[in-house]
Amino acid sequence: MHVSHSPESLVRKFFAAWEDPEPDELGGFFHDAAEWVDGPQGVRRGADAIKAELAAQLTAVGGVRVEVRTLVADGSTVMVEQVSNSTVRGKPITSVVMAVFEFGAEGRIRQWREAYDLKSVTDQIEAAIHA
Repeated sequence: MHVSHSPESLVRKFFAAWEDPEPDELGGFFHDAAEWVDGPQGVRRGADAIKAELAAQLTAVGGVRVEVRTLVADGSTVMVEQVSNSTVRGKPITSVVMAVFEFGAEGRIRQWREAYDLKSVTDQIEAAIHA
């Protein structure tokens, strides 16, 4: 990542990378000591652990198209209301996510905190699998 990019532009680049995701590319957005608070699914610490979890999730859903509804940036903090859209077995999976990103001076994510309705997501995946 480039320090010259604003935190807002880095979040938008991060979301764009989800459409045709590569775990190494996504992992490159994170500081080595980053922390991802994945809502109801727990905390991952360190870029390698985050990259491994992202790779596992992407195996299930493939690419994700992120629609930004609201984005507020203040210094190194970016808050986002987003709609994440993916498919499982050709069936749409949609989730509204609230996220907060904290960036270090080097332009990499130091902390990513998400909140979303995990039951809604798992119910949609379950329905897609059994359709």
